[in-house]
Amino acid sequence: MRIRAHHLLCALQFRGYGYSEAFVRRVSRVIALWRHRPGLILTITRSHDAWCRACPNRDTSNCRQAAARDARVLACLGLAPGARLEVAAAQDLVHRKIDSRAAAYICTGCRWLDGGYCRW
Repeated sequence: MRIRAHHLLCALQFRGYGYSEAFVRRVSRVIALWRHRPGLILTITRSHDAWCRACPNRDTSNCRQAAARDARVLACLGLAPGARLEVAAAQDLVHRKIDSRAAAYICTGCRWLDGGYCRW
């Protein structure tokens, strides 16, 4: 499954809020799949992924700003686009490498962090 780098962080903080009902349903399904299949292989990308199919902001300026977040996540995690790892390994990597300081750097300008929805 292709997944944008910053969505690795968002998955751990997701609260069921979103840009649209379709987006919330889509993200909830993907997260549930990850929970039930921790060995599922993720391919890390800086472009559209499984979440983006339902995003009403796809290809907008908000989406383009997210590409910068992807780059910062990749740098913090020590990964490159195209890296492949299991869901469980990806989540473990995020827990080990991302703290509140890293999240503040990565998620600069994100409305979910700025709104207090994410807790690092």
